[in-house]
Amino acid sequence: MGCCFDDLLAGGIVLTVLGCLPLIGALVAVFVHGRTRQLVCLGFAVATLALAIYATIQRDNLTQVYSWIPQVGAWYSLRLDGLAALLVLVSALLVIVVAIVHLTPSTEASPTFLPLALALEGLALFTFMANDALLFFIFFEATLVPMYFLISIGGDQQRSGAALKFLLYSLAGGLVLLGGIVYLMVVAHGMRFDQLATLALAPGVQQVLFVVFFVAFAVKAPLVPLHPWLPDAVEYGQPTSSVLLVGMLDGIGLFGMVRFCLGVTPQGAAWGAFAVEIVAVVTIVYGALAAIASRSVMRLAAFASISHAGFMVLGLFALTSSALTGAMTYAGAHALSGAALLLVAEWVVARRGDSLGLGTFGGLARRAPVLGGAFLMAGLATLALPGSANFAAEFSVIVGTWARHPVLTAVSLAGVLAAGVYVLWAYQRVFTGDDDAATVDAPGDIEWPARLAIGILLAGLLAFGFYPRPAQQLVDANTTSIMTAAQVSDPQPGGR
Repeated sequence: MGCCFDDLLAGGIVLTVLGCLPLIGALVAVFVHGRTRQLVCLGFAVATLALAIYATIQRDNLTQVYSWIPQVGAWYSLRLDGLAALLVLVSALLVIVVAIVHLTPSTEASPTFLPLALALEGLALFTFMANDALLFFIFFEATLVPMYFLISIGGDQQRSGAALKFLLYSLAGGLVLLGGIVYLMVVAHGMRFDQLATLALAPGVQQVLFVVFFVAFAVKAPLVPLHPWLPDAVEYGQPTSSVLLVGMLDGIGLFGMVRFCLGVTPQGAAWGAFAVEIVAVVTIVYGALAAIASRSVMRLAAFASISHAGFMVLGLFALTSSALTGAMTYAGAHALSGAALLLVAEWVVARRGDSLGLGTFGGLARRAPVLGGAFLMAGLATLALPGSANFAAEFSVIVGTWARHPVLTAVSLAGVLAAGVYVLWAYQRVFTGDDDAATVDAPGDIEWPARLAIGILLAGLLAFGFYPRPAQQLVDANTTSIMTAAQVSDPQPGGR
């Protein structure tokens, strides 16, 4: 029996099991209720992370390829390269964190929240593991369904409107992506990404396809001016839905750029890189300034996420080894830091309200010192304090991009400075000073399940920050393949 099991693993079936496990958990959870449902969801989330760790260790032996629709060259093909493994691990960890938060007695959420979270996880994992363009698109679009309901269920008109805006923007991006995939079906003999990477496309065709793919994933990332759906979805969505939205779906945007823009149209990416860098810098600065101007703690966290998306794209299209590695590891770091900031922001809202009016000093740290400390640590990680995961990734992006575009990099540093302003200013206005009326009547400190959840995220940020090499090693092969396909090399010191 052990031999048969080993044969199944060698054939790659473990990747299908990895994607299906949370989907099965979602189905099982529908038939149980109350505390049992919460524990079942947590159990399946933990099992998914354990299997994801095993798959990451054995990833070179787990490729799965079956002919699916031969008429269009589509394959049921799964693989787990370094970047996919990093995002799979982070996504699995985030669902565990969300499940732990929902064990807190005071947490109010729809009973369908955790089953939907597991369904979203399963579809996201399949998206990361898909090694076929059509298969990727199917799972990419399927993630919209559970996310839409995670935002909208049990909500008022504002929540429903935010969910609809998210859906419309996402469907528009998906429609653009579908157009590019249909063209590839016409001209390519196979839809696997390794086949598309060897496709001989004319320079003009590569450039047009690059623009198509970039626009499609710029919606998901999100980049300015395609970002308006995110602040509303974060501010008005169900509690903890924003953690999954930022932690999982934003990562899919960057991942899609790697798979399509840099994997399928590398020469088009080299052609359009400078224009994309300008968009990324605008996103960094705009997101940071909008976070400073926010009068809502949730919108502040949303705009901080947008600014970080700009840094990831800046590093991705600098096309240097340091910047590429930094951008891809930034996807994992930002998922953790963004999730931590959003969690503590939601707990602040529950205790004090969502206003950050000028001159308001909440004094919340007196009643909730653990929450105050968690907010400060999450905020410092967000502004890339040395020792945090964001610092290791962001520093690599800045160094690598400086070698290619020093002026744009210098402008992007305004976003780093602004991050210090919006994080520390928000902490001052909410946690320091005298108690205000909202704080006096607020609940006390966060409870133990919530403390465990935020502790996991902060521990991950510190571990990643002090020892970033394992994450960097995961994506090294991705960096090498992108540089080779785009036919670029690192600028020589002192050269132009």
